[in-house]
Amino acid sequence: MRRIPFLLLVLVLFLAGGASVFAADTAHAPADVHGWSFHMSAGVLMLVLLLSAFFAMTRYETPLPLAMSLVSCAFLIIQWDYAPTILRTGFEHYADITILFTAVAIPAHMIERSQGFKWIAAWLGHQLGKIRLRAPRLTTPLLVAVLLGATYVTAALMHNVTSILIMTPVIIRLCASYQVPSRWILSAALIASNLGGFSTRWGDTPNIIESAAWGLEAGDFMREVLPANLIVVAVLIIVATFLTQRSISRRSREAGAKAVPFYTLQVAQTAADWKKAKADLAIDRRLLATGFTLLALFIVLHVVFHKLAIAIGAATIVAAVMLDRKKDRYHTLTSLGFDVYFTFAAIFVLAGCVSHSWIGEQLYAQLMSAKAAPWVIATTGYFGTTFTEAASWATAVSHSIQALDPSHAAAWALGGGICAGSSSLVTAASAGIILAEESGRFNDPEHAITFKRYLAFGLPFSLFMLLFYSVYFSFVR
Repeated sequence: MRRIPFLLLVLVLFLAGGASVFAADTAHAPADVHGWSFHMSAGVLMLVLLLSAFFAMTRYETPLPLAMSLVSCAFLIIQWDYAPTILRTGFEHYADITILFTAVAIPAHMIERSQGFKWIAAWLGHQLGKIRLRAPRLTTPLLVAVLLGATYVTAALMHNVTSILIMTPVIIRLCASYQVPSRWILSAALIASNLGGFSTRWGDTPNIIESAAWGLEAGDFMREVLPANLIVVAVLIIVATFLTQRSISRRSREAGAKAVPFYTLQVAQTAADWKKAKADLAIDRRLLATGFTLLALFIVLHVVFHKLAIAIGAATIVAAVMLDRKKDRYHTLTSLGFDVYFTFAAIFVLAGCVSHSWIGEQLYAQLMSAKAAPWVIATTGYFGTTFTEAASWATAVSHSIQALDPSHAAAWALGGGICAGSSSLVTAASAGIILAEESGRFNDPEHAITFKRYLAFGLPFSLFMLLFYSVYFSFVR
């Protein structure tokens, strides 16, 4: 049965190719300067392909790199003679990602290999155990609040992808030790990282693009965006806490227990185990110091000297590989995983194809016809990001929206729509792709965040975010 989505995608790929050839041969309207990709039939076919991939990843758990790679290739067939241009445009963004994300991933994985994240998890685990013994009912809410708060803050100070790389192993280890389901916390962590990235000028790529278009300063984000995002973070913590507690109760009932399965003796033993684990943990100090220093230097230099980001990223990669032990250098260079690069390439190509299509044209037309009203900016930003990718949509529309409405409210509405769209699907944000890869490294389906497992949390909450930002930036700002 699991071969069905693969065969379905191959079949649709074949049909897409046949349809585009037919259209290229039979098109007879000379006024159509865009080509077949701007016809409604092509746009509908692209949506069918995209939804088929989403269905395959949800129903049959088709691997994310496989589904996205096939769909992006099908989209290139639909583009036909414009495909080379789309490919170059898509890889324009992908080239930056290759350097910048690798420069973050390598030091982060060096810290992971040094046992640094295990030490952090052990310290937090010991503190959680002591709190659990004193106030059992506060443990789960406190755990969720601390983990999501830390994810939000690290994303705001560093970058949302850096935050996910750092926090994913910590969340998984803490949840595993206290038998807390990690699904809802990890899913919420992706949204918390997007919110943190949206809260600062340097927190994610769309913010950098919008700051250049509107002339935004760091203080503008602090005064005008931070309050809204803190409200959303508070709601996120409440929802994630409720779902986690409900999962704990369900697990307890299935196990035949009368209460939540955290008995005093067990908790005391777990807390003691964490204290002993922290004391006995063999830290590779050289690897920890190298990873932490390079990560800190890259983040600081990347923010201060943004125009030199690529050169700084390349220098970070070279330094990390050369400072590692000789036998580990190749493993260090490939620590992010080839699947991630395949997925990133597919997403950026897909984004370019959607932008140069009937879908992108319709979204842009709706934006222009509504004269850039904040709720329309947010809504088109949401769907534009969901169907493409955050940086691509911000690049495509920022200057046009700024020309229509130079107010900060327009910038924040665009950022809010992109933030909500980035939180809708695990494929809609770079941090989501990283989360899927990093959570899968533990080889435990309990912790793996797949397209299907994230969808149940991300899509409903992203719609709440869209509604909130549409109202907030229309009436409050």
